[in-house]
Amino acid sequence: MKEMVSKKAGKQRTSQRDAPLHVKRKRMRARLISDDPDLRQVRSVTVRVGDEVEVTRGDFSHPNSVKAESRGKRLGQPRGRAGVKAKVASVDTKSGFIFVDGLTQSTADGKEEAVPVNPSNVIVTKLFEGDPERIKRIVDRSTGGATE
Repeated sequence: MKEMVSKKAGKQRTSQRDAPLHVKRKRMRARLISDDPDLRQVRSVTVRVGDEVEVTRGDFSHPNSVKAESRGKRLGQPRGRAGVKAKVASVDTKSGFIFVDGLTQSTADGKEEAVPVNPSNVIVTKLFEGDPERIKRIVDRSTGGATE
């Protein structure tokens, strides 16, 4: 794949929009805050289904959002719950959004639909443990490739 060489902002946006999915997926990263000493030097990770995240920005993050009189951008609905902590339900690489369990809004016909969240607006608090190879790669990256 060609590297981005243009200085023009419009061409850079077009290049990012038209990038292949395996490149877009690697852009879907979020900060990692973990108590694990092995992961202390890792700053961010690619978000995947099963990771536990905390929403830090947007309608579902404000500390005053549990008040009934506090309304969000979503047409008079309550803002949501403060700092939602839940697992990632799905990752949409094409649009660049993730969907978190419990973050829903009601549609006009009464159905509940998931609210898309940008990965930059969440903090990963716990990695999905069903993939030990991924955790090993992340730990190796933090230690500079030195394994015991």
